[in-house]
Amino acid sequence: MSISNYRLQTKVRLQPLVLFQIISAYERRPKTAKMVVGTLLGRRDRCNDTIDITNCYAVHHKEQQIGDMEQFKLDTGYVGEMFDLNQVTYPQEKIIGWYTTGRTLSRSAAALHAFYSRECGDMQPLHLLVDTSLRGGRLTTRLYCAVTMGVPGGTRGLLFTHLPLLKVSTEGDEEVALRLMQNQALHPTKQLGRMLPELVHVLEATRELEQKLDLVMRYINDVLSRKRRPDNNIGRALHEALTSVPMLDADSFRTMFNANVRNMLMSITLASMIKTQMELSEKLSYLPDN
Repeated sequence: MSISNYRLQTKVRLQPLVLFQIISAYERRPKTAKMVVGTLLGRRDRCNDTIDITNCYAVHHKEQQIGDMEQFKLDTGYVGEMFDLNQVTYPQEKIIGWYTTGRTLSRSAAALHAFYSRECGDMQPLHLLVDTSLRGGRLTTRLYCAVTMGVPGGTRGLLFTHLPLLKVSTEGDEEVALRLMQNQALHPTKQLGRMLPELVHVLEATRELEQKLDLVMRYINDVLSRKRRPDNNIGRALHEALTSVPMLDADSFRTMFNANVRNMLMSITLASMIKTQMELSEKLSYLPDN
């Protein structure tokens, strides 16, 4: 096994759901268990050189101290059964490695790497280490891959190398949920978990967009007035952002917006009519036949 499967340019995207599942498994672990071990599932895009860690599940294991030796047993049958069940719902997800909780790599890392190397096939398994001790008030995550080292023809071993490019990817509903949790943590209220109306979220997003636009305008004005030194990277980013927005005049934008609003209202009206019709049909079905 070589490190040729991964490069430092490889981008690893970690879904927030994976972290929540690991934390849940750690909180529900047996009292005798020192750590939690589980299987990582995800997708790999070889063309774009990216890896998405999208799912995971905990695996039963036993740790025994026999003298100076630490014995580790993993329920390998459970790994296969859970993977087969997951394939029914998410056939695009494959086994890409394993995770453990703790501050440092465990002594069982080499044995786990040997097992998951067989499960991953031609792909080198990844190892995600999650520090659940919350040192410094942060949930630290580190990603490793194993490199074979040693003298040719002699003793060989594994060296776990850190992959630094670990990004947490959020989009859609996950971003809304994480933002709600962040606001609840920064500004706690008595009504926990209360979702605000959609219009409130739209107003908050609009307010944040206005703040970002004001920040960009201040930067541009400072550069034009020579109060700040221009940055080529910022200039390219602003150019890409501006060119990605279609150029529309006010009348065209107003017409397009009104058309979308009418389509949305029509969809809401049709959905309400279908719901009413289904309720009437259900009530009529309970009427006695004459």
